Amino acid sequence: MKIRQVTIAAASRGDVTFGIAVDGQSIDVGSALQAATAAAQATGDLKASLRAASIFHQGSKAPLRRLGFVGLGKAAGIDTEKVRRIAAVAQAQAAELGVAAFGLVVPSSLLAKVAAEALGRAIAEGLHLGAYRYEPPRQQAAKPAKATECNVATVGFASKDQKAFARGLELGGLAAEATVFARDLENAPANLCTPTTLAKAAQRLAGGRVRVKVLDRKQCEKLGMGSFLGVAQGATQPPKFLVLEYRAPGAKGNVCVVGKGLTFDTGGISIKPAAKMDEMRYDMCGAGAVLGLFHALRHGALGDRTPKCNVIGLIAATENAVGPDATKPGDVHTAMDGHTIEVLNTDAEGRLVLADAICYGKKFYKPKQIVDLATLTGAVVTALGHEVAGIMGNDQKLCDALIAAGKAADEPLWQLPLWDCHKEQMKSKFADLANINGPQYGNGSTAGGAFLSYFAGDTPWVHLDIAGTAYGGLSKDYYKSGAAGTAVRTLLHWVATL
Repeated sequence: MKIRQVTIAAASRGDVTFGIAVDGQSIDVGSALQAATAAAQATGDLKASLRAASIFHQGSKAPLRRLGFVGLGKAAGIDTEKVRRIAAVAQAQAAELGVAAFGLVVPSSLLAKVAAEALGRAIAEGLHLGAYRYEPPRQQAAKPAKATECNVATVGFASKDQKAFARGLELGGLAAEATVFARDLENAPANLCTPTTLAKAAQRLAGGRVRVKVLDRKQCEKLGMGSFLGVAQGATQPPKFLVLEYRAPGAKGNVCVVGKGLTFDTGGISIKPAAKMDEMRYDMCGAGAVLGLFHALRHGALGDRTPKCNVIGLIAATENAVGPDATKPGDVHTAMDGHTIEVLNTDAEGRLVLADAICYGKKFYKPKQIVDLATLTGAVVTALGHEVAGIMGNDQKLCDALIAAGKAADEPLWQLPLWDCHKEQMKSKFADLANINGPQYGNGSTAGGAFLSYFAGDTPWVHLDIAGTAYGGLSKDYYKSGAAGTAVRTLLHWVATL
């Protein structure tokens, strides 16, 4: 999807242009379309309720063949999420019509509810993410886009805040492209998206301010990554440890963003039920979020904002497989920092790979802050569902910063407690730590965070459990099904504030 900002007059020509209808307000689509809009309203068929779409034919000789409208609902309820959704609705309507390009006129009156840059971001994200389709492998490959396919959107907007809107439109498009990059990796089946595939995807991002390094099994062994390699030892696919560095000019210190990269999770010896096991392709969505972030950084999605810290991405990528060499319940592994870990359940493997990734970050980068993301627990889905991710950590300011970033991205985070009593539950009789707590305690999501807290130590750290939001959520027009590419935009908003 190519998005261009043009004058309202330029957006008002062609096969179809959409206006935005706010319930109870006059519709502003510019003087050129004023008469046609009045005629459309006179029919009584123009609806302004949220996501309601209506199209009126102007005739083959008219400068504009079709005039469409998308409802935004009551003015009091307007926010960026609704703007993003109705932009995606307009894109879907245009695609259904089979036009090569369409226009969207954005009224300046929306600035009363949404700041100009945020408005531009939401429009671009809705258009681009709404156009996303995963192209699965088929006998006949998908044909290249034709002129008859909807692939261009011209956005008309006129206001004194036009520059800020244009900046938002550009940055929102880049953020959406990064999210699409993550979605494509996350949606791919596990035999086509292996740890090596993730390593190659990371290497393609190298250049400019981004550097990439890939460690193999032998290098991880030399570093003492027994926790990560304990998970990997049953897999035939070789594990990879990915290190991505975004070097900011004049940076003072580093922050680490750590992603769980389980390209498939059978559960190991503690094997998962067969039903929906295919969805374990999504167990690398934490890694997808980190790679999406670096796609955004590589392509300039921060605009003129320069973080004061270097951003370090760390991904421990492997499969968790069943085999003669797989870790057995009761086995003890030693993490990179010396912690010994009793594996009571081999399906609690994500925290094991994250542990060594956090250790690596602390040893080589001495970060000021650490953020990890993982599809870690089914318990967080039970607690919060698919629309909200869980967050916990040892630093309230960092938690607050990520929650604010999630709010800006419309990817909400809900803070869960992480207390000393939760950490106490993770101690083992046969090692320093156990990888799960006892069933008598419950609090499965908090237990995962409590385990990771031992490796974060005193470094300000937060853990995002995205098991619910990574896939399986309600359709939001700009997300239909499959992988959501969750947290890419949240991380980008957070990095912009560093």
